[in-house]
Amino acid sequence: MSQSSLFVDIGNSAVKWRTCDSEVFTQDLDIFSSKLLPEAESVWLSAVAHPNIVQAIKTEFTNVKLVEPLKQYGRLTLSYDDPSKLGVDRFLAVLGALEHFPDFPLLVIDVGSAVTFDVIDSQGMHKGGLIMPGIKALRESFPKFSTSDLSLKSSFLKNSTEEAWKSGTHAMLVSAINSQIRNFELKNSGGVVTICGGIAKEILKELPVSVKPFDNLVLDGLESYSQSMG
Repeated sequence: MSQSSLFVDIGNSAVKWRTCDSEVFTQDLDIFSSKLLPEAESVWLSAVAHPNIVQAIKTEFTNVKLVEPLKQYGRLTLSYDDPSKLGVDRFLAVLGALEHFPDFPLLVIDVGSAVTFDVIDSQGMHKGGLIMPGIKALRESFPKFSTSDLSLKSSFLKNSTEEAWKSGTHAMLVSAINSQIRNFELKNSGGVVTICGGIAKEILKELPVSVKPFDNLVLDGLESYSQSMG
């Protein structure tokens, strides 16, 4: 049975998808196949990279709409002179956050391969953002200590170089995120901080309790975009 719309997010490490009324499905990039996707009349697609996967989906479906960031969309106005440089994942995560919290100042954090921060004022004006290395990039940033272990167990003092490196990069990541949250909350009384991305749940206990976690803000943004642009 065909679904009317399918929403697909091609990230740096995985592909996520859902329909309007389905659960979210996730598959690692290296084993993803467009054959896994359900039938749909239209596909709304976000892709930060991997044009080969985009092309496979376009081959599989007749009506594929590849979303690009827009300078002006609804209440949202991007601060970038060239909106295409923002990254469609950031654009859609902001739209998803605005769908959940309209009329509030927002700090939208995405902790994926990179860690991104975007600030939106209560009028929908994008004030700018930051991009930082994600945990994988941090762990591999110093060849002498490089590790493929991406676990986030603790940020306490350790008694071996390997564990000290993992704990230190963990502490660096969490400290940077908490610093941006504090700066935002000092300047935006009543503002809302949202967080999404692959390790959001793992670090949530180390962030202020006011932070609102979401599993799939990009998919939320895609669905919101489709409702007005379809």
